[in-house]
Amino acid sequence: MKIHKNRRTQFGRMLCIVCILTTFAGCIEPQGMGVIPAKERFAFREDCLKFVEDCAFSREPSLRMQAIEAFAKVAPKEGIERKAILLNIENKYAGIVFASLMAAGETRSKQYKELAKTRSESQDKNIRIAAIFALHQFGDRSRTGELAQLLMKDPDEAVRANAALALGRMNDPRMTKVLRQALSRERKELPKMQILEALSMLGDKMAIERLMFLGRSAIPQDAGIALMMLANAKVSEAEELFWIRLRDANVPEIRVLAIRGLAGLGERDVLPLAIEFLKFDSPDRNIPHDPPEQQVKRIRGIAALALEQLASAEALQALKNAFYSSGQSDYVKLAVARAAVRTIDKLQGR
Repeated sequence: MKIHKNRRTQFGRMLCIVCILTTFAGCIEPQGMGVIPAKERFAFREDCLKFVEDCAFSREPSLRMQAIEAFAKVAPKEGIERKAILLNIENKYAGIVFASLMAAGETRSKQYKELAKTRSESQDKNIRIAAIFALHQFGDRSRTGELAQLLMKDPDEAVRANAALALGRMNDPRMTKVLRQALSRERKELPKMQILEALSMLGDKMAIERLMFLGRSAIPQDAGIALMMLANAKVSEAEELFWIRLRDANVPEIRVLAIRGLAGLGERDVLPLAIEFLKFDSPDRNIPHDPPEQQVKRIRGIAALALEQLASAEALQALKNAFYSSGQSDYVKLAVARAAVRTIDKLQGR
């Protein structure tokens, strides 16, 4: 009997899932699959939000920045009410201010407009970039052109990369031209990759093809960065690449990045795999300069982000288990909290 192409593809995907699950649990349904009763969701959500709030005022800058982003992405109302974004805009640490202004722009809440105007005069160019992004999101486009100037001419590669990041997040196709011009002139890897991600978010075919080429690389670091950026941009053209890397890669991080990419495209078949990777505990102890605990933290965190994209009731028990797990990294716990809040809110129709 002839099998149509779409049915062959579905069969191949299911075979991929079955084979990979076999390596985890002998084809047994992953532990943690289950729905939390509605009466328990509210308390779990509140615990998650309280933890995100605690992280937003942590003494650890990177954890603080990730928590600020978490509020912007999954709980902007609570981020405003708890002043997590507002108070961090006034922080003395430039990275925290940058993250807070970007988050303010993501929320589009104009209560931050005056602070953004003030910060747009900062001597720190990175803070200025985030402030101009926020103003653009609030409808004030009078200074948006400065981002193009910083992208094209600033001598600091980090500044150029952040300008590209801001332009990509504006989701404005008119920014494609300047990003392409900057890419043709850019020689440094950091801004070049950020420009490619920004262009991919705007649907630029050339940028998508370049990232997909890198995503096929046998060098895990190169492939991982490309897959992460394709996942961030939710590039539908990368769907088959994600399936191939999930099936063929022998590096767990590549597999879980592929799962995250597929989750962002709405592929629910990867749900059991994402749940299993949330419990990942088999790092490669022979990788130089990459401690096992860092590998575990990254892979579990990426799995949580995949579950955030899927927002499936069937994952809530696994998320709850991971959140309350003794010894869990704060970074993983924060990613889990994001996923849980988004999932619960979706189930409640928020």
